[in-house]
Amino acid sequence: MKRTSVMSAAAVAALLVVAGGAAARAHDVEVPDLPAGALLPDVIEEVPHHLQIQNAQQREWLRFSTTHINIGEGNLQIRGGGQVEPCEIDGQAYPECTIATQEILDANGQIVATHDAGAAVFHPEHNHWHQSGVALFDIRSAGPGDDPADPANMSVIWSEGVKITFCFVDIEFIGETGTLKKAKPRTYFECNGDLQGLASWWADSYHQSTPLQELDVTDIPDGEYYLTHLADPDGHWIESDETNNFTWVKFRLTRTSANAKVEVLDHSPCVPQVICGFGGNP
Repeated sequence: MKRTSVMSAAAVAALLVVAGGAAARAHDVEVPDLPAGALLPDVIEEVPHHLQIQNAQQREWLRFSTTHINIGEGNLQIRGGGQVEPCEIDGQAYPECTIATQEILDANGQIVATHDAGAAVFHPEHNHWHQSGVALFDIRSAGPGDDPADPANMSVIWSEGVKITFCFVDIEFIGETGTLKKAKPRTYFECNGDLQGLASWWADSYHQSTPLQELDVTDIPDGEYYLTHLADPDGHWIESDETNNFTWVKFRLTRTSANAKVEVLDHSPCVPQVICGFGGNP
């Protein structure tokens, strides 16, 4: 992507407004009037898996793998704005940002509607562009008066991650036959500021060794907790279903030896089935 003239003050302000916001808005997206034939994505999250404790720089980190899966009939297609300017998102400064737009397609692949989709930020350590506010990870437990069966609303947050930026690429096909794969072709092959996305029936996985796939558990006492994963915490995308962006895994943290250990106890329901065990066993 070529660097162009800097954004106007109004454009920068719009970028920061779009990129910020509370996670509570994730399922309260204002949907514009869509033309007949518009196909919407539906991004769900696999249950976090490959949980492991890593000791680094005298800290204990819970690392985990995740997979974004588009089960909708439409592609999640995001286009960068073309202008580049420094910005700050959720308290973190990025030297290169561009406004992002969701492009909604029809069955012929034509753009039939657009929607503000936060920002794209350049990650020099990865040498490609990421979409802002793709995921939010927390470690939670029930507080007084909380429903112990409702991790999404547990009030005690022991370790809170930043709203993670990711680069979207079609990595794995979720269908079972070649005929289905021909009908749902791979579409997005690389990370760039102009265009990226997640095609219908494709998934993008992030191994636990990837930067930001970790939460600090150094000061968390032994006990049982929930690792929660909320997709699109700022409500940047229009989806066919805004209620299925949340998954969780329950685990036990113990320190009976020199190194802390984590044991998976339970996880959110496997509906649809690809939520569990698609990219690896939870």
